[in-house]
Amino acid sequence: MARGSSLINTVTKDLKQYQTGVIIKIRKLVIDSLTRIEIMAQRSLNTHSYQSGESLNFIVVQKKISEGGLQGEVGVMGSDPLPAYIEFGTGLFAADILAPYPQWIKDIAMTFYVNGQGTLQGKPYLYNNFLIVKIEFEKKLQEILDQEVKS
Repeated sequence: MARGSSLINTVTKDLKQYQTGVIIKIRKLVIDSLTRIEIMAQRSLNTHSYQSGESLNFIVVQKKISEGGLQGEVGVMGSDPLPAYIEFGTGLFAADILAPYPQWIKDIAMTFYVNGQGTLQGKPYLYNNFLIVKIEFEKKLQEILDQEVKS
């Protein structure tokens, strides 16, 4: 029995080390991806100007990390709808901007719908960059998992 117990302890220790290594890599990937979205979104905002030429510096994109780094959010804090109108546009501009987006983003945009008569040209900055980083994130996550399974 002692020999079997030793084997169980060794396997348990190996599994814990494996799990810790994978979690560390995934945590780093999550944090790096969130930071990249945050930076890309803020850069997109800084290259755009609002209708009268004033800067969009009043919109601050921030990341929030939770679950020990395994979960996070990137977004604009506060309840002012203006950042959403700038992201998606209003009226016909919104329809054009949202056309290529997945339904779940269109659903978010619709929560800001008023009457469809708006004339604000959108300047996408957050969701377009999220979609770019999401593809890279999924690829790198799969690489981490594939690498760990092989070793």
